[in-house]
Amino acid sequence: MTRRSTWLVAVSLMAVAAPAGAQTQSIDRSDPVTSQTDHTASPARGTDPQGSDANGSATPQMNDDATTDIIVTGIRQSYANALATKRDAVGVTDGISADGIGRFPDLNVGEALQRIPGVQINREADSRDATINLRGLPGTYARTTFNGNAFADPVLDGSSPLGAFESDVFSAFVIIKSPSAADQPGGISGNVDLQTQRALARKDGAFSAKLMGAYEETTKTFNPAGSASWSKHFLDDTLGFYVTGAWSQQNFRRDSISFNQYTPLSKTTTPNYAARYGTGNVLFPSDVRQFTKTNKGDRYTIASGAEWEATDRLTFGLNGIYTQRNYRDATTLLSEYDMRAGQTVVNPTGDTFKLDDGNTYINKYDYRNARIFGSSRSEPSMVRALGLYGDVGYKDDDWRLLTTFSFSNARNSVVQTQFDYRKLPSDAGNGTSGSIASGGSDISDFLAIVSPGPALTFTPGPWTTISANELRNPQGDVFIVAGSEGIATNRLYAGQSDIERYFSSDLIKSFQAGVRAERTEFSSQQYRSTVYGVQSQNISSALIVPAPFNDNFFGGKVDGFNRNWQVIDIAAANAALKPVRLGAGQTLTANGYVNNTSDGGVGQLNFALNNDVVSAYGMAKLETLLGGIRVRGNVGLRYEHTRSETVSTQYLAGVPSTVRQTQDYGEWLPSALIAADLTDKLVLRGAYYRSFVRPQPRQVSPATVISGSGALYNVSLGNTEIKPFTADSIDVSLEFYNRPGGNISVAAFQKRISGLIGPITDRAQLCPANGGAFGLGPLQLVGDTCQSTTRVFNGQPVQVIVSGNANAASPITVRGIEFSIQQNLDFLPGVLSGLGGAFNYSFTDVSGRASNGTDAILPGVSRHTANLIGYYETKLFGVRVTYNYRSKYDLPAGGTFAGAARQVKERGQLDASASLNISENISLTADAFNLTNAERIEYQNTPLMPRRADFDGRTYQIGVRVAF
Repeated sequence: MTRRSTWLVAVSLMAVAAPAGAQTQSIDRSDPVTSQTDHTASPARGTDPQGSDANGSATPQMNDDATTDIIVTGIRQSYANALATKRDAVGVTDGISADGIGRFPDLNVGEALQRIPGVQINREADSRDATINLRGLPGTYARTTFNGNAFADPVLDGSSPLGAFESDVFSAFVIIKSPSAADQPGGISGNVDLQTQRALARKDGAFSAKLMGAYEETTKTFNPAGSASWSKHFLDDTLGFYVTGAWSQQNFRRDSISFNQYTPLSKTTTPNYAARYGTGNVLFPSDVRQFTKTNKGDRYTIASGAEWEATDRLTFGLNGIYTQRNYRDATTLLSEYDMRAGQTVVNPTGDTFKLDDGNTYINKYDYRNARIFGSSRSEPSMVRALGLYGDVGYKDDDWRLLTTFSFSNARNSVVQTQFDYRKLPSDAGNGTSGSIASGGSDISDFLAIVSPGPALTFTPGPWTTISANELRNPQGDVFIVAGSEGIATNRLYAGQSDIERYFSSDLIKSFQAGVRAERTEFSSQQYRSTVYGVQSQNISSALIVPAPFNDNFFGGKVDGFNRNWQVIDIAAANAALKPVRLGAGQTLTANGYVNNTSDGGVGQLNFALNNDVVSAYGMAKLETLLGGIRVRGNVGLRYEHTRSETVSTQYLAGVPSTVRQTQDYGEWLPSALIAADLTDKLVLRGAYYRSFVRPQPRQVSPATVISGSGALYNVSLGNTEIKPFTADSIDVSLEFYNRPGGNISVAAFQKRISGLIGPITDRAQLCPANGGAFGLGPLQLVGDTCQSTTRVFNGQPVQVIVSGNANAASPITVRGIEFSIQQNLDFLPGVLSGLGGAFNYSFTDVSGRASNGTDAILPGVSRHTANLIGYYETKLFGVRVTYNYRSKYDLPAGGTFAGAARQVKERGQLDASASLNISENISLTADAFNLTNAERIEYQNTPLMPRRADFDGRTYQIGVRVAF
């Protein structure tokens, strides 16, 4: 066998999925190359840029004495290939690969990843962002990479929106749970690696194309989609090129019901309050909303690359990826029923009940003289990301050298415009009446009766400006112009050189070292629209229109919703109110309204953050026999130094000033990973590693802002002193590969996390005696109130509320267990041999104390998650059914890690997919998502106190694929 053909065998072994168009794969594990580190500078899919596996370690031989051929097809192929990567790694990894017809039968990358043990998908966002939690930690604690390379995340206010990527361009997704010193740092829960095959690892001349369409039940639309892939080899198979792309039209909707406030009943306006309830408080759902969020646009992702094997020793590679998700038409249409005004009369019609919080509640009542809002919000958003990656590698029998360089650029923006028409209560009554019922623990019992129907009646102006967002006419009706615009850009430049020296000793197989320089440039912008300068004389009844979903809401699961709700015609409102008249010193937002520079969010979220990072590592790769047991692993140490610079505009007492601040910090990151092949079927792994993660920039804004007037001022402290938080982690796993394509494994992990970011609780910082340079004079604590010693309003000291974040002094510990079983049942007789399946379960526990002394809580983390997957496959067709479950979880309260008052109810979702092979080159596919029609239910402490219910409906896909 030639040197080059040997290399190609190694490539086919480490690939997690077959090349595009392949229906079968034969994996030869007997070649000597596969029993040691693959040192080529052209890493295949499933390897990191250093040319080794996902943990920078050797690719082990499963059976040193005999050749084992595993022939798999279609669905089985995807599971067998992912299992091969898991088996070959040194540390704990998990992954999922494309099926045999080159696709992931999921709506997006995040939906695919939730099938992996330890991964939980978040469904809080209304835009299918598909952010994930990994190993009991929020998504911001993970590092997203592309083929092992650092990537500029397109983040705005959360973690990487994996829903912005078309999944069909990728070959596999690998979760590196135990990173080595050679892996990209920056994730304490692990690395999420999005992988594509390199050009020479793909089949020469392979071409595939797919046409699909998705039907959304909520919008009743059929959305086309397509993808294509082509690869070609030249110059005697030494030069390769590939291009793959996918596009889909997006048109989907989420229907929601929310209970934004629970407040006490009025003792004066509630009929017979004293006789019914005495002197105590009775809380009721006082602010109720029903609304829809629709997203229309498209999404596409393109990946391409070239690879040249100039000689057997010298290789060059260039790969790139571009993705864009553009929701050009995204709207929220909302109707709100607010009972909090003093003139509103609320008459309970349901029984009272007490909850564990000690409060008494009612969930059903009649009302009159309420505030009724009709609201429309235009919210177009754009996410895009570009990455370019090049590498030059040299390898001989003693050395391997690799130089890589990369550039990536990402942008995430949301431009919101809000219009409301609000009918307010009056002393004489505004004529509104009706009934409200939250439904308690059953959202199908929700009731919102509003009379008259429709309730909003227009009254003409003139309109007077009351505040930055409010116009009011003489009759007391209100017109609102508002909206927040957030824009974040992220650029990353990096270069890295690695060198590896091989040895023939019985213990140290090689020593690898590398240096890296990286620069990231993050820019945040925030704007807030106002009513200033609008053409208010053009406000008319024509702007108030019936909601288009009056007969089609919440999938028919809620009969009692208000069928006469009204909203604002967004296009007509924009045409009537603009162009606005600019005053001296005023500027416009992106949507053409006057920007509110005094808004706290605007003040805090306009800044730039640059990080210059220099790092170096050394790692020894080990392999030996201990008592006849093959042991392999690596031991390494990495140091990363960061110089961080922020430039922000601070607003102290309304006076802007530009502030430039720098800080330096360094992290030592040791790691030790080991795997013992106890038998040819049983593998024991262990790992220790230290990792860190930088906080998401917009969550820790560097700008200090003072807002307010009169009796109250709010001070939001800039977070310039916050440093990354770190984790010391231990992983242990035992894996039993009982037969080809079969595995039973259990893994346990512990992460002790230090320096988590939480609210400041030090009173000396929250009420500094010297005034903290806030311009409000010296401050003093009076009981629990911070007051100015020099400023008074109406004869009383001015109150000052200071808030901010800091690294917590007390660590928390996250522990978990992951169990998985995967089996092909091809040993069964006859037609039963097509059966197979998988099951995985994860348990996560958080312990420790938050900075405010309460038990630590990590928002978005379920204690229990499980996936049950069953499939049946023949040469003609394949069917797969997947059930995903996660238990209840907490939501963040005020952006802190403690005291979260809201939970999301446990949820299960059933998905299914099928394929039919018309011929060797043509396949038909069909998928169905959320067959259980599951809702997302949010509540406070108990399901009897609902806070929000979301309904996404079912989605169906059909398609045809050709491959040559």
